[in-house]
Amino acid sequence: MTIVHAVVLGAVQGITEFLPISSSGHLIIFPEVFGWEPNGMTFDVAVHVATLLAIVVAMRSDIVDMVRRLLRHEASAPRLVAFLAIATVPAVIAGGMFGDWFDGVRTIPIIATSLIVWGIILAVADRVAARAKPGKGLYGLTWFQALFIGLVQVFALIPGTSRSGSTMSAGLLTGLDRETAARFSFLLAIPAIAGAGLLTGLDVAKAGLDVGIPELLAGAVAAFISGIVAIKFLMFVIKRANFLWFAGYRIILGLMLLLFLG
Repeated sequence: MTIVHAVVLGAVQGITEFLPISSSGHLIIFPEVFGWEPNGMTFDVAVHVATLLAIVVAMRSDIVDMVRRLLRHEASAPRLVAFLAIATVPAVIAGGMFGDWFDGVRTIPIIATSLIVWGIILAVADRVAARAKPGKGLYGLTWFQALFIGLVQVFALIPGTSRSGSTMSAGLLTGLDRETAARFSFLLAIPAIAGAGLLTGLDVAKAGLDVGIPELLAGAVAAFISGIVAIKFLMFVIKRANFLWFAGYRIILGLMLLLFLG
């Protein structure tokens, strides 16, 4: 892996992790299209840590607000923390039980199909949200919404689905407004990305580094900066428009993959 490859793949990870277009899918597509070597485990850990830091920085106001509510012993804060835990558990269980199966479906046809199917679901969910009444924000979520979002997040283990896209779609379908669905999805990414990074990090500790330090740093910096930009961009877009642009991109990309690489 060269530094240029690391920067490109780091930026792709940062952008696609938070936009509802599938980071795992794009990180498989890029090396396939350009003939690059697959990413190593060490690189995956580096960009996961970088995107985790990006969430903390971009969502710091929500995190600080939640901590303040916890310190003031407001009932709404532990409730939100419990909802984040509930929404995290299904993917943890599914990943632990069927991890090898999910690793075995990292193919272009599966990615393309997932892009198209979940693009359609995102479009439908967005139309549902357009007719929904204004919600009560993060602290107005219900147990059902948290559990449903968590169950749908399991599908994000299939490349091409998109963790952010699936959780945002699930939130929209349960009546959340676009901004609340996105904010909950970003907060939910913290345990999801931290867990994935920890598991891969343990493997790296056993196997050793498989990428040079300069490439790791370049990829991590690119992922961190692009991640913050992607979060800010998405929040800007959904306050003024909708998710249909992302849904259209997913469907077109999926069709192109089936046509040229399937």
